[in-house]
Amino acid sequence: MNAAPANAITLSAAEFDAVFPFHVAMGGDGRITRTGRSLAKLAPAARPGVAFSAVFAPQRPDDPFETTRLRAAGERLYTIREIAGGVIFRGQMQELGDGVVFLGSPWLGDTRDLEKLGLTLTDFAVHDPTLDLLQALQVQRIAADDLHRLADQLRIQSAQLESSARVKDTFLASMSHELRTPLVGILGLTESMIEGVAGTLNEKQARYLRIVEGSGRRLLALVNDILDLARIEAGQEQLAKHECLVSEICQASIHSVRPFVTKRRQQLHYDGVPNDLRMVVDSRRIKQALDNLLENASKFTREEGTLGLRVVVVERTLRFEVWDEGIGISADEIPRLFQPFVQLDGRLARRYDGSGLGLALVKQLVRLHQGEVEVISQPGKGSQFTLVIPAGIEPTAALRSPPVPAGSVTAA
Repeated sequence: MNAAPANAITLSAAEFDAVFPFHVAMGGDGRITRTGRSLAKLAPAARPGVAFSAVFAPQRPDDPFETTRLRAAGERLYTIREIAGGVIFRGQMQELGDGVVFLGSPWLGDTRDLEKLGLTLTDFAVHDPTLDLLQALQVQRIAADDLHRLADQLRIQSAQLESSARVKDTFLASMSHELRTPLVGILGLTESMIEGVAGTLNEKQARYLRIVEGSGRRLLALVNDILDLARIEAGQEQLAKHECLVSEICQASIHSVRPFVTKRRQQLHYDGVPNDLRMVVDSRRIKQALDNLLENASKFTREEGTLGLRVVVVERTLRFEVWDEGIGISADEIPRLFQPFVQLDGRLARRYDGSGLGLALVKQLVRLHQGEVEVISQPGKGSQFTLVIPAGIEPTAALRSPPVPAGSVTAA
């Protein structure tokens, strides 16, 4: 096993087994080296020295178990089946020395499955939710996995034929009701339980329910982003342009991102334009683009770091500059930034949440306004994303004059 970094948390074999009781590790040769205490109950054939592929079969994705391929795709969700008993496990593959370890849990479609599999709650790690909550989480994980798989398939088809792109966009748009309705139901019931409608909850139950609620909201946001992209690519998105105050759009975005910034104890600076400066745009869509950029800036900036929004007037265009002092992006990776479902680095994808849709949506929203997105970045120094938007109005005295900062707003 590779030497651990100085600041890494090192677990003994027993501690690792307590945290991941359903794990199974294999060496570089594809043979099992060790298994978790609970997985051994469900897969007795999974013994050290036995080939991993002799005990388990891939379900999703159905690629063969090649060690190099598994190491390179550690951020993907895996489903495997124990061949002898047919037990399904869902989880992730992670690097472990020169081999790979599968970290997951058995698929439980019903609480009665525990008894069928010969398991009890003691077979799960202490951080696992109760069975009722586990069921809700599993529903969300299935939906997320299937949604990603479907979107990937449609994206590949769209690259092959223009007609297949239209099929994809039309299908996703028509699925809005079917995708949103169960998610809204899950969120509604979860919120009711948190509020005590079904009875008083203890602290642990409330905490688990908040996890379910947060996961559901992230999944709902993903669905909304996908549907927005589908409508735009299908030419079904119509902008609702109107004359609006630039300062109001900026302040609304700052208000939206303030909880993220406050939670990470970051400083958010705003250098704006005169309060009476107006532009003709779809203010909701411009705010949506700024929200995505500001949330990204906060996510990729260290705690107690600094980020900001600066608005500059250049002739008849407005430049919304979102900057940060975060991890930065290398020059060769910038062209891939705006591709849907792209995470630049698998290691970053595990550290930072995200579907890879935010920047793709930003680019499409700006294009609808006949604008463009500019990126300046340096690894380890930070990034600046600039939305260049035509103002949509005749030049006024404010537009012809040099930009006047409206002050600096800090979210501590």
